[in-house]
Amino acid sequence: MELRDYLNVISARRWVIIQAVVIVTLTALVVSILQPKTYEGTALVLISEKGSSASVFGDLLPQLSTQPERAMQTQVQLMQIRPIAEATIKELNLQTTPDAFLDSVKVGAIGQTNLVKITVTNANPEQAARIANTVAEEYVDSARSAQRASLAEAAVEVQKRLDEAEADILDLGDRVSKSGKSDQLSAELQIATGTYTTLAEKLEQLRINERLESGPGRVVSAAAVSENAVSPKPLRNVGLGLVVGFLFGLGMAFLYEYLDNTIKSSDEAERIFGAPVLGTIPLDVMAKGQKRRLTIVEAPGSATAESYRVLRNSLDFINFQHDMKTILVTSAAPGEGKSTVASNLAAALAQTGKKVVLVSVDFRRPTTEQFFGVNNIIGLSDVLIGTHTLKAALQQPGSEQLLVMTAGKMPPNPSELLGSTKMQEVVKLLEEWSDWVIIDTPPLLAVADAAAVARWSDGVLMVTQAAESTREAGKRALELLGKVGAKITGVVVWGLDESKSGSGGYGYSSGYYYASYYATPLGTGRRGTKHDNGAKAVGADEGSASQQWVPVESAGRRFARGLGQVLTGVLSFLLILAITAVVAYFLDQYFGWGLIGQVGQIWN
Repeated sequence: MELRDYLNVISARRWVIIQAVVIVTLTALVVSILQPKTYEGTALVLISEKGSSASVFGDLLPQLSTQPERAMQTQVQLMQIRPIAEATIKELNLQTTPDAFLDSVKVGAIGQTNLVKITVTNANPEQAARIANTVAEEYVDSARSAQRASLAEAAVEVQKRLDEAEADILDLGDRVSKSGKSDQLSAELQIATGTYTTLAEKLEQLRINERLESGPGRVVSAAAVSENAVSPKPLRNVGLGLVVGFLFGLGMAFLYEYLDNTIKSSDEAERIFGAPVLGTIPLDVMAKGQKRRLTIVEAPGSATAESYRVLRNSLDFINFQHDMKTILVTSAAPGEGKSTVASNLAAALAQTGKKVVLVSVDFRRPTTEQFFGVNNIIGLSDVLIGTHTLKAALQQPGSEQLLVMTAGKMPPNPSELLGSTKMQEVVKLLEEWSDWVIIDTPPLLAVADAAAVARWSDGVLMVTQAAESTREAGKRALELLGKVGAKITGVVVWGLDESKSGSGGYGYSSGYYYASYYATPLGTGRRGTKHDNGAKAVGADEGSASQQWVPVESAGRRFARGLGQVLTGVLSFLLILAITAVVAYFLDQYFGWGLIGQVGQIWN
């Protein structure tokens, strides 16, 4: 795909994108409105690499760590342990669990400094500040107690050593008194006395510093009460909603495009059918209650009428050798505008002074009489079975240059009749009188009638409905025509809705169904009578009306349509819900009902 193709997809699916943007943005706004306000309290704790007694002890106690970053992370984790949470909950008499409490506390070091930030979120700004300060104080107290406990343990050990030194001195004194003073005993006594003095000094230092120890951390900035809520942030959420909604809508647009297997452009139609697009027919705007009309005659100044003139000229242009006289107008599936194109094309050719015969072979759903105001009492079927002559079946709707032959009554074996030499003779006779013979047939994939009569035509004009005809249907129609040796001369894109198409996109139109000819039970014919071919005519009884041919859809297209319907329903529901919530919010603010606050508490 080129950049133009991507832009065409966005333009054609713009309402999907717009709907997604509106829904997501309104949802973000509603959530912001309903979400309760939360506040933050932040306290700063300074972590020292050595305890406060390091200057007194010298190297007696080691540093917290030889790796400062590791030491900082250790202290950060110690601030988030369960005992700290339990002590804070007990101190403030909070109605929560330690795990839930820790979820509202965030602790982290600030950059490459020795500062640690304790941040607490709460619906009450005063409570947020109190909790942050209490967590900081509980950590400081816990760390100080741990350091003092270490000093106390060291003092106990020194006291034991001091008692041992004292016992040694007393023992040496007894020995001196019993055996007299000697150089060796004097030296031992001097060492013991020195050890005792040193241990006594260290014990005193430990006891003093145990009382002076403040721990590795201290609060340098207590949390202050903030009146500014940190969440929700409506402007930020709305901005994110716009971005997310646009991306979501864009993704859905391209997903629809990927799953949609319809023919969306003239180039694609040319590639599938292997023939040039001779015309694009806009959707004809008709009066209320009017289903069909001969636009080239009733609205000659309209854009639709002009498009039929372009089609007529294109047909004349490709027939520069005048080797084509009989043109079969058909489509792959029902509802693609073939009868409308055939009737208007016949009238357009007659307006140039050429003799034209329009023949309808659509026995199952004849519509030619609706365009020209003729009757369907005597038609082609009567000529083929020999009950009426060709002259009796031809009708002149107004112009001397145009003759119309309706389909007539439903024959028991339409495909066999259309493929018979009798039909070939009829076509030859009509060619002798006219310049053009236009044959309007049923859809190729509905029944075999179109393929049967295609062998008697000089070319096939394939009609495809904008953004409705599928690639698979087009390819299967091409295969059917190839089997009978028919060639597609040109393609007509019908039903282009310019008000919906935007740039490069097609519009949509209603469906079209055929009564199934071959789906009826074998062995019954018209009004319950049996025929040799085992077919049943349309209208034979009331039950046949319910047996209709439905166009075959690919799995991808069915999935795309179903997904689109589900998402459209969900998005519509969310849109109504969002609009209702916004209106309720403003009414609540205006009248002061307080409903939004109650909903916010329930939401929380």
